[in-house]
This record gives sequence, C-alpha cells and structure tokens, in this order.
Amino acid sequence: MEKIYCLLFLLCSAHVFAQNDYSLASINLGLTEYANSVLIDELVEVDVTNLDKVTTKTRRVVAVLNKMGNGDAKLFEYYNDNSKVKRINVRIYDALGKQIARYKKKDFIDVSRTGNAMYMDFRVLYKNYTPTAYPYIVVFESETETGDSAFIDSWFPLDGYAESTQKSVLKLKFNPANPLKYMANNLDGHDITITETQDELTFTATNIKAFRYEEHSPSKINFFPNVRLGLDAFKLKGTLGIGTNWQDFGKWMSTSLLSGIDELPDGTLARVKSLVANENTNEGKARKIYQYVQDKVRYISIQIGIGGWKPMPALEVDKLSYGDCKALTYYTKTLLDAVGVPSYYTVIYGDTDERDITADFTSLQGNHVILGIPDGEEITWLECTSQDTPYGYIGSFTDDRDALVITPEGGKIMHTKIYETEESLQNTSAKVKVNADGSVLANFESTSEGLQYEDKFLLPKKKTDEIDAYYKNRWGHINGFSIDGFEFKDDREQIAFTENVTLTIPNYANPVGGDYLFCANIFSQNSYIPPRIETRNQNLYIGYGYLDIDTVEVEIPANFIIDVLPESSVLETKFGKYEIDFSKTSENNLLYSRKLRIEKGEYPPAEYESYRAFLRSIARLDKTKILLKQNTN
Repeated sequence: MEKIYCLLFLLCSAHVFAQNDYSLASINLGLTEYANSVLIDELVEVDVTNLDKVTTKTRRVVAVLNKMGNGDAKLFEYYNDNSKVKRINVRIYDALGKQIARYKKKDFIDVSRTGNAMYMDFRVLYKNYTPTAYPYIVVFESETETGDSAFIDSWFPLDGYAESTQKSVLKLKFNPANPLKYMANNLDGHDITITETQDELTFTATNIKAFRYEEHSPSKINFFPNVRLGLDAFKLKGTLGIGTNWQDFGKWMSTSLLSGIDELPDGTLARVKSLVANENTNEGKARKIYQYVQDKVRYISIQIGIGGWKPMPALEVDKLSYGDCKALTYYTKTLLDAVGVPSYYTVIYGDTDERDITADFTSLQGNHVILGIPDGEEITWLECTSQDTPYGYIGSFTDDRDALVITPEGGKIMHTKIYETEESLQNTSAKVKVNADGSVLANFESTSEGLQYEDKFLLPKKKTDEIDAYYKNRWGHINGFSIDGFEFKDDREQIAFTENVTLTIPNYANPVGGDYLFCANIFSQNSYIPPRIETRNQNLYIGYGYLDIDTVEVEIPANFIIDVLPESSVLETKFGKYEIDFSKTSENNLLYSRKLRIEKGEYPPAEYESYRAFLRSIARLDKTKILLKQNTN
C-alpha cells in the first residue's frame, strides 16, 4: 500500500515540478494497473520506397515503474553486414522530469549477437542502465538503414505482459508500384486506427492497458493486438524475392535459396547408396539415411548469408560434420535425393507454444526448418538437428501447426503431425511390498509414448547421480527414498520408452498407534493446482492431451489387515476424465488402479475455475489413504 501512495504522490507532484513532457505527469493513471512500464509516446517511421535501402527512425518514451520493467526500455539496436545503426542515443529522466543521464552512440556496447550460435553475422549495440530509483523515464532515439526489405517488423503496440501503452504510432512510406500489405490481428476492443494513402500507411494506438499474465493462457500472439507487414516484391541480401502467393514464394525459395548447394563427394554418394542397397521401400531407405546423418553430424547454429535463410552447402556439411537446422535438413534432403527418396524442405515456427505459419499472408516467416517425406497423402516429419530423436518423431516443438512445405510445384501450407490423446500414453505397473516397520519396497515399470516419450527418452544419456536427482524431483512428494536399481529400454522403432526402477522408501506408511495409513498411489500423485485468478480475461488453454494409466499391486504385512477400502471415484468433465478404484485380491493383497485423461483444448475464461476445481479434486483423491490395521487376533 505504501508503494501505491508513493506512486500517486509522484504522479501528482510531477505535474507541478516537471520542466518538460518527460515525466510521470504525462501518464494516464489508469495505465499503471498491472503494469511494470508504460510506453508514453512512440513514433516509428519506416521508409521502404527503395528496396535496397530501408530506413527506420525510432523515438520511444518509456516510464519504467519498477525493477521488473527495466527490460521494457529496450535500449538496443541490431545490425549486420547488410545494415547499420546511423544514430542512437538515450536520455534518462527521474519521475519529476529532471534529466539525470545521457548516452550517445559511443557509450553503447557493440557485441556479436551470438547467443548459442557458433557464428552469426548479427551484432547488437546496447546500453546497460542501472537505475538508482524508481520510477524513471527513458527517451530512446535511433536511426537504422538496411539493404534487406524482406523483413518488415510486425507492429506490436503492446510488446509483452505488464506493459501498457499510452501512444504508439507506426508510419510506413512505400512505392505505390509495390504497395505494402498488412494483416491486422486482435485489434477489436482497442483504440487503434489505420490510415491509408496512396503511398503511406499509419497505425495509431492509444491508451491500451497492460495484459496481466494468466496461467494456462494461449500464446500471446493469439490475443495481443498486432499488425503483420510485408511486400510482394522485396530484396534479401541483394536477391530479388517474390511473395505474391505461397506457390510462387516456394518457387523463389527453391531457385534462389535452395539451388546450387546440393553437390556431394563421390565417396559419400557411394557410401549412402551402398547403405540402402538392400532396402526396397522409401521408408526403409529414409530410416537408414536419417540414422547415417545422426551418427555423422552435430547441430551448431550458424546464421550467416542471406539473412540466415540460405542453407550451408551440402558439401560443406559433409566435410565439417556440423550445421544449423537449415544446413542439416538440406543435407539430409540431398542424401535422400541421391538414393531416390523424395523429401520436402519445410519452414516452421519451432516452439512448445504452438504457432502457425500464417496461411493467408505470404511473407518470410518461421524460425526453424524440418524435413517432410511424402507417402501418398501422408507426410513423415523428421527433426534433423537431433542426434537422438527417433525417425518420424517431432514432439511438442513442431507438432500440430501449419508449416510452409517447399514442393516441386512450389510452396504449400501443410499441417504437421497431431499427437492424439491416446497416443501420448504413460502406462505404469508397480508392485509394492509394505513391511511391518512401515517401509516400502517397490518395483516401478512404466512405458511412455507420444508426447510423454520426449520427457524421458534422453534418460540413458544421464549420469547415475543425474538420474537419481531426476527421480527425486519427479517423485518429490515422497519423503525420502533410495533407488536400488534402474533399467531403461528405448524402442526407437515403436517410439516407446520403458523405465524399470526399484526403490526403497523408509517410513512411507504413516503410523497411527499400532496401525498405518497407507497411500497406494505412490508414483502418480498430482499436487498441481493452478492459482486463483479473479476476473480472468484470457481463454483457458490446455496445450496437449495425454493419458495416464496406473496399476499398483500392494502386498501388506502378514499381521495386518485392510480395514475398509475407499470407494471408487469417477470425475468426468470437458477437460478430461479421472478414475480410481480399489479392490482386494486376497487377504493381504490389494489392487489400486488409476486412469487420468486430459484433453487438449481452448475454453472461455469462465471455465478456468471449473478446471481448477477438477485438478483440485484430483489432487485430493490422489492422496487417498487406506487404514492398515494390526491384526491382534
């Protein structure tokens, strides 16, 4: 409450003492709700009349309200060997509008924007500013120039959660003979206007309140206001590109980006042809080639050349045995071509948050490349950057989304594999012996498939202590246990991973006098309940469906009896279904079964509380205990 009073005082005081517009007095107070920063005023002017020289002038005034908003000032500009930062400066003001710092271009740090890349031709000019007090105001100005007109940044008047915008203007000047095209998304309900003339587009947003982050929301691109921009004719590293429709775009990619780089050494050609000599099907040949690539190369990000879009030549990949997603995918395609197996170079958005290539807006999109192998109407998708992923498995990084497939006829939008709920199965069978001292000896066996496979198939590459830590984290609800042994089986043909773990759990059963309370659900207790959100605004999004089936056979000590078995329970909702059952198979043995099915889907905000209630009930029932009574007869 003290912080709120302080902010209100500063807002009021600034109105009296500010000597210019750079103060908190210029902010609409309503925009501070849920906000770490406020974009007070922004003007971005882009001139694309000359495809060989695109200029961008930016002036941005941002109020940073607290420590969480420091990154929202965005005190940086990127450039590469085909672009430059002509001008950049920053001024800092305190809450009352007094200038407290100023930085020119020479004060910025100039570094390679390598990230995880081995080499990139991208660089960044940035300024680190460490504030001494909050709130403060940042005035950022820059001017850049680039020879690439293929990439025109989308307009996001709100760039992220907890950022609000008082005013943001984007002005674009273009050649009427090559007009700018745009796609406006999620503008309804916001004060956003679009003005068009023969050679200019202007987008203006005012008084857009911050979005609060809400758990289980869709990707923000699905509800944040934004405008996608592009040109039908563009330049990319001096190469003229065409983006009128996806078919022509795909032909341009084939001609300009994917041609003249498919040469392979004679020795490699002879080796792969020999490798598949006994295979009579395309799938058999493709499996052998895919394994050959996995054994030979490794992934390293190398983003140079035509905007990071042109693959490294296959000859270089063969020689160096490394490459990025483009290079390794194209190398695999080249090897498949050599043995007569058709395949499609495919551009996609790779992320666990699903994002489609926008089908009705032709432009350079995507951040990743995979390979598609046609089989009639079906496509088998290959992730060529992994040395461990099985043939035909793509997982949550590229599943269930629209991708741009480069076919011989040109570009086509196609959908990647959808892992149905039943496919993402975890089937667990456990045998448990309860000792007279309350300790438990257990044998856990579980097979995971579909999207549940990707969580486990790399376990064999871990060290013993890492595996121990993995299970201690996975079964964190168990208060102390030791792993006596483990064995893994990775069936790469069927894409199924089996774990067999034996463990000892001291003091697992809770003593009640001379009796014990025992929870038969040792391995699948779900304690997660999403946080309560008052007046939720975003849709509820469940990212993927899965099915867990658990069977636990329990043997209790000879001098104990099972007092009363808990009742069976069934919970059925639109989000999924949960079932548990207890049965006595003999005097000292019981069988516990559990089945949880969660459905992928998107639901209105009002359904969030129902989803919470469903998970809350599961968490409660998962902890159901049985009274084991000491037999005194």
